[in-house]
Amino acid sequence: MENLNFDQLFDGYCPESKLSGKSVRMRLNANDFYESEASGLQIAISYPGVQAAVLKRRGSGKFKNTVSYADSLENGELLSPQKIERFPFFSDVVFANQEQFAQFLEHEVEKHQTRGH
Repeated sequence: MENLNFDQLFDGYCPESKLSGKSVRMRLNANDFYESEASGLQIAISYPGVQAAVLKRRGSGKFKNTVSYADSLENGELLSPQKIERFPFFSDVVFANQEQFAQFLEHEVEKHQTRGH
């Protein structure tokens, strides 16, 4: 299940979309999380330059009026699964590989709702 598109570091693009070879930007939403413009996957930058938590709940497509994309502020945070319900959302666990990330998406994250972007 090796995929060269998967990276443990958050580069500002949707890691879920990368699994299917797509490059989708993540935009700051009304809740101050980065949200995939395609799938609603949300990432919380708990500690810039250190950790980025992939949240279990998808966003609703409500973005801030001032457009801000994660790739323009990319700091290479380690992608981590959401483990707790409040800030900072993660523990000391990071995704070790693509398979672990895909399993988290399948079993922990809300199912994807197709959007008309």
